[in-house]
Amino acid sequence: MIKHYIKVALRLIKRSFLFSSINMLGFVFGMTAAFLIYLWVVNELTYDDCFPAADRIYRTIEVSRDASGEIRESPGTARSLVGVFKADFPQVEDATSILYRGDMTLEAEAEKKISGNAVHVDSTFFSIFPFQVVEGNPEHINDNIDNIVLEESMARKLFGRASAIGQKVTRSGAGFKDTYNIVAVVKIPAKSHIRFDVALPMEGYGLYIMNLDWNKSQREVQVYVKMKPGDDGKLYRGEQKTMSRALRKFSDKRALLRFQPVRDIHLRTTFPDTYIKNHGSVATIYLFAVLAILVIFMGAFNFMTLSTARASLRYKEIGVRKVTGAKRKTLVTQFLSESLVQSFISLVLALALTELMLPLFNRAMGADLTLSMNWNVIFYILFGILGVGCLAGSYPAFYLSSVNPLLAFKGGRKTGKKGGLIKSLVCIQFFIALVLMLMTSIVLKQLHFMKNRDLGLDKENIVSIYTSLWYDVADFKQDLLRNPAIKSISMGSPIESFGEENQETKDGKSITWTDMDGKTDSLKMVEIWADGNFVETFGLNLLKGELMNSDFEDYWKQGDEIDPVESTVVINETAWKAMKVANPIGMEISHEESGWVSKYRIVGIVKDFNFQSLREKMKPAFIYYSPEALVFMYIKIAPEYKPETLKYIQAKFEEWAVRDDLFVKEFNYQFFSDALNKNYAKEQQQSRMLLFFTFIAIVIAMLGVFGLVTLSTEQRTKEIGVRKVNGAHSDRIVQMFCLEYLRWVGIAFVVACPIGYYLMHRWLSEFAYQTAISWWLFVLAGAVIAGITLLTVLGQTWRKASQNPVESLRYE
Repeated sequence: MIKHYIKVALRLIKRSFLFSSINMLGFVFGMTAAFLIYLWVVNELTYDDCFPAADRIYRTIEVSRDASGEIRESPGTARSLVGVFKADFPQVEDATSILYRGDMTLEAEAEKKISGNAVHVDSTFFSIFPFQVVEGNPEHINDNIDNIVLEESMARKLFGRASAIGQKVTRSGAGFKDTYNIVAVVKIPAKSHIRFDVALPMEGYGLYIMNLDWNKSQREVQVYVKMKPGDDGKLYRGEQKTMSRALRKFSDKRALLRFQPVRDIHLRTTFPDTYIKNHGSVATIYLFAVLAILVIFMGAFNFMTLSTARASLRYKEIGVRKVTGAKRKTLVTQFLSESLVQSFISLVLALALTELMLPLFNRAMGADLTLSMNWNVIFYILFGILGVGCLAGSYPAFYLSSVNPLLAFKGGRKTGKKGGLIKSLVCIQFFIALVLMLMTSIVLKQLHFMKNRDLGLDKENIVSIYTSLWYDVADFKQDLLRNPAIKSISMGSPIESFGEENQETKDGKSITWTDMDGKTDSLKMVEIWADGNFVETFGLNLLKGELMNSDFEDYWKQGDEIDPVESTVVINETAWKAMKVANPIGMEISHEESGWVSKYRIVGIVKDFNFQSLREKMKPAFIYYSPEALVFMYIKIAPEYKPETLKYIQAKFEEWAVRDDLFVKEFNYQFFSDALNKNYAKEQQQSRMLLFFTFIAIVIAMLGVFGLVTLSTEQRTKEIGVRKVNGAHSDRIVQMFCLEYLRWVGIAFVVACPIGYYLMHRWLSEFAYQTAISWWLFVLAGAVIAGITLLTVLGQTWRKASQNPVESLRYE
């Protein structure tokens, strides 16, 4: 019987190849789009599953209240918690810590120098996080403080394909040269939140820090606990409550601890996480999942619409089957089998198209997805064939099986709500396409707004180079300035997104001052570190006063008891307004931290400039010279000689890298404008996916319209002939069909506008600086959908309307 159903379904596809192709194309496009998103969502939801017992591993989060009463969360805490957890809490199987060090340059014996991200780990780190071992044994890292573990890509850069085990690498600095022995090479999975190039023993870190106290909070140290098996390794409320007070054992802080499941780090981290660079977004997952469901349902709606509209062409077939004894259950099974066969063929084509689209999709999403047969893919295949196939074929099956055989043989038509259903499904498709167009347009408009907004500074033709902490930079700057194509050079903070990875830096520090009336007031200000060329390089507008003192020698005399030099700062316009003083020039401001009071004298005011992304409001800020915090060099170059100037900068950089041990050895640069655009990587990703889904939605909707118009003109051939015999012109007949479909577009447009406006406004609320929701966005979306619909309808109806009525009525 099943074989018979499949044969009948294949014959139907062959007999009505055009309509079957339209049905299957809708399925193919919908399933391909949904499958790509399904693979991406599964990839995001299974982050950190690469670690055995990941469900029993937790990261310790320190929760404290700052001076203003605001609650802060930070993954940085005291390393001594590792010992406390192991000794005092029997439910803890193991604990470990990792300290993020930053860039480190290693030199192999072949004089090859490579920079990489370094971390310090303790003896149990590689047992809790057992990364794939390429060679050696990473658990030997703490056998000696000179042992290190390399990540595979770092080892290949240093030694090529040769074995790295037992090889020596060195690190040079001001007055020292350390030699390390490589004991292992590991491969870090793509779906790990922990990333590093070089791992060193934790005890080695203390050698370079005077009076190091592991009992105190260290921002870079992150502590993980692994619970014992039982109840899936859950950390219960009672245990959490006891363990949350562990800090009090060796610290007078009132901070508490909470425990974040390691699987939640990627998607559910709601606080600034400085050293984890690959966080995802739950909101983005929900957005793309909803879009995928909408698109795949549009394909299903196409099938339901066309199958129901074609019902009258199959009345006689159904009548014959019923007269010869076929029961309704048999007919329902047959029609569902036709839907399943088409779903199966569509799914095979969708899998092939998915494989072809994966490289492009990976590039757009910054992912590394592959199509391989596993349970996730099998589940999707079963859902695609059974779920979508049965859903799409259910209404046509029950509708067609209810046809009265007597009515079928008389040539009549079944009355009911078929027309209402078809119109509703078409309107839903138009509605989805319109909402997607509106969302795409506002995302693109906001991106254009952010890229072209006046930030209060020059952003073009400025090259940004990471130099790490390097005090003696003056000679290198003068060497570069010998090139006339280099206009200005400044050392400064990463102002494209200053402090956004650290809550304290982002919100600023509490600054206190006393006004002319003797009244003391305070305000939070962001501290931006820069040198004296910062204003010139970025083209800032100095409104009042002068620039702060940025003399290298004077900096070290600040606070000197014999010959002190006053610390001077320049504030921004927002800070001036917030201070509510007529002229702040010459005023002294101060900041207290850990009992130490820092005092500054205001000497200038600059016009506001955006030093954070446009998601953030302009904050009060002051610019202060501190060579101990300057790690970026900004070089303003002439636009006419970009390639030549970049080669010159690189040559000088490599020349100085050999001279100075503190110099970063790898030359990496980016244009400041590109760095600004990286702030909106999430929005750019969303715009690409919305464009993709909008295109797919419009194609599917127009395939449905094409099929309906073709079927409608076939069914109404005689009506068209009669109208022409009675004097109707072809353009009037075409107009009749066009108005019918435009009416459906109009209904969808009326419903889509308020919903689209709400979604657009909701999305824009994430930004402090927003583009306007312009009226023409709605007009444009409606005009595009109406225009494409008109072209589709015109193309099909004009041929029938221009046909000789004799041909239409010859059998009457």
